[in-house]
Amino acid sequence: MVSSHFLKLSLGHLAMVIVSASIPSTAPGSEWVLVGYLNMTDPTQQCPDSWLQLSSPIRSCGKKSSNPCDSVTITTSGAAYQTVCGRFRGYQIGSPDAFRKINDAIEKNIETYYVDGVTVTYGSPGSRHHVYTYAAGYEETSYSSSCPCTGGGDPPPLLVGSDYYCESGDPGPGNDMRTFYTSDVLWDGKQCGGDESTCCNPPDLPWFCKTFPSIVYGDLEVRICTDQGNDDENVAIQSFELYIQPNYAAVASGVAALFIVIIVVVLVAVGSYCIFKRKSNTTWSPMALSPVTYSNNEVDFDQRNGMLEDVNKTSPILQSKSSNAIA
Repeated sequence: MVSSHFLKLSLGHLAMVIVSASIPSTAPGSEWVLVGYLNMTDPTQQCPDSWLQLSSPIRSCGKKSSNPCDSVTITTSGAAYQTVCGRFRGYQIGSPDAFRKINDAIEKNIETYYVDGVTVTYGSPGSRHHVYTYAAGYEETSYSSSCPCTGGGDPPPLLVGSDYYCESGDPGPGNDMRTFYTSDVLWDGKQCGGDESTCCNPPDLPWFCKTFPSIVYGDLEVRICTDQGNDDENVAIQSFELYIQPNYAAVASGVAALFIVIIVVVLVAVGSYCIFKRKSNTTWSPMALSPVTYSNNEVDFDQRNGMLEDVNKTSPILQSKSSNAIA
């Protein structure tokens, strides 16, 4: 289970909890950030507003609206990450059809609907990217609405690939669309009977871990999806955990870039302040200009005056003109 040891990491606006968890040994690294958690066995916890809270027969959360999917956003606070791990515990209600689309009015894609079950994606609506899928099959027998691992269920779409788990809670044959199948937990790697026996083979059940080709930054999204009415089929989530593994190199690079930007901004601000002060201390009136600047002109002007006075004293013509002017 999740260790009780928590280490707080604060980095700018990023503040998360690093935890040591019982994530499969096949997952890279040993430190993970818990970004999403729900445990409806805890009576103090409530379902998100966008999900239907079920109080009996098992306290859990189901699809609430008539839309194909009801979603909850799991914020990652802008962290850079490349690996997501998590686990889900759920129950079958009625007759979900795994990857078989019954309602032809709904387009089958990652943005609208592609499975009866739970989907984990990252990115915003309109640019979602698949992380993992937990599908709920019709029954444990081989049938087109059952899990692909029964040998008869429809295969997952290409966008899912092999990144999914699928199980049914109904041993079959036959299905009651109003039954909450409480005796068989979905995606726990247990009670896969009949044609469904290979559905419990993945060794890491109920855990999944997904590593992306490159670093991503988007929030995660958990959606409960069905393509028929809630009175016909639903999937109940009792608990889930979602973890990301931060890419510290990307975080350090981002911090370094931010630090450089801050330095540049400070230098520009200081330079602008110095220029402003220099200009504000300068009087633009010509009378206030520094005499040093024009000292040579002033000397030349004085020298020229002195020379003219000397010429006036020695020149009889100029003296005569000067006398006449005075007279």
